[in-house]
Amino acid sequence: MATVYAVTGYAQSPDKYLAEIRKYNEASIFEDERYKDMTWEKFYHLDEANDLVDPNNYDFDLMNAAVLFAVNKYRDSRGIKPLKFEPRLRDAASIHSYQMVKRNFFDHVNRYDKAIAMPNNRTEMCKYVGERIAENLARSFVDVEKPMTYTQIADMIVKELSTSYDHNKHMLDPTLDKIGCAVIFEDRPVEGYYYMRTTQDFGRDWR
Repeated sequence: MATVYAVTGYAQSPDKYLAEIRKYNEASIFEDERYKDMTWEKFYHLDEANDLVDPNNYDFDLMNAAVLFAVNKYRDSRGIKPLKFEPRLRDAASIHSYQMVKRNFFDHVNRYDKAIAMPNNRTEMCKYVGERIAENLARSFVDVEKPMTYTQIADMIVKELSTSYDHNKHMLDPTLDKIGCAVIFEDRPVEGYYYMRTTQDFGRDWR
């Protein structure tokens, strides 16, 4: 599921929404400062990026970083400049992925809360105001009996999104320069599979 919007202006604070997200507020081995000077090649060689993911106890920030660098790996394979990490877009993506899991829906529109109903509502609330935004959504799953690493899950998500014209267009758009990602697992497995919701929020800064 993919969509693109123009950005208009600021909205209310995201703090109350982010405070709800337990995984967002946990300590991580991959804090935001580690994005500096990190390339997808360096990330894929990190020991922690190649650890197996436990959906009940995973590193939220490391998982989100894995998706970001999987996108940049994909862009690099097509000769396109990498996207830069934007924490405000990560926050907007975190709010939406969490809301989709909490309220059990899968859509760009959150019909349960008009303050965060649309992608631009969420990015503006998180104080990202650029020339343009775009959003990709994915609902993926992992087999309980076949655990995967952070990079393997990220590659799987990007591969799934690449099969859709609009999702693929966003990931490979050379005019977009920022990204924030968020992956939230559902609380319990269903018939041997753990499902997750992923939001990728892209931005283009004003030139």
